[in-house]
Amino acid sequence: MVAWALKEWQAAIAALLQGETILLLRKGGIREAKGQFSLAAREVLLLPTQEHQKLTLLKDEFQSLAAAETAPDPDQVRVEGWATITHALPLNAQTEVEPLRPYLVWNDQFVAERLNWQPDRPLYGLLLRAYRLQPPLLLPRHKGYSGCRSWVEVGQEVGVENSTPALTEAEYQQQVEAILAHLPGVTPVMVA
Repeated sequence: MVAWALKEWQAAIAALLQGETILLLRKGGIREAKGQFSLAAREVLLLPTQEHQKLTLLKDEFQSLAAAETAPDPDQVRVEGWATITHALPLNAQTEVEPLRPYLVWNDQFVAERLNWQPDRPLYGLLLRAYRLQPPLLLPRHKGYSGCRSWVEVGQEVGVENSTPALTEAEYQQQVEAILAHLPGVTPVMVA
């Protein structure tokens, strides 16, 4: 059962659910506690948003994923997947983020903007094992979905039994190992 959702750009969620990435970057939204990112949950619904999403900040090959299939009712939100967050990687320098660029959906401009916004705070790389829900969920929309925030309390526990992994366990572990190999000086925060 999952009770929290991680809010992220539609293109990034689509790439997660298609197995094209396992890495998200988070620094925290304006509405986060003290404006800083922290983990609210390990298992999360993937809540797509168009809020702040800009095609000019996505790599060319991911721009087509920015269009979302919406819920038939404007008072609902369509959720196509969920994920387990396995690692949180505090990234404090350009040199730590640079080798991760091939694993990202975002372009160099996005990465630079994220690093330069509140430079005293770390940028977190989250590694997520994503699952596609079958069928997608339609949840009631509430005011907590809007605004600049990473986490949304769904307001109910949601079953995720009818889901398919975007990658096999072996494929996922291979990508995790490849990413961690680029970060010998970064101590991952294992998510309990």
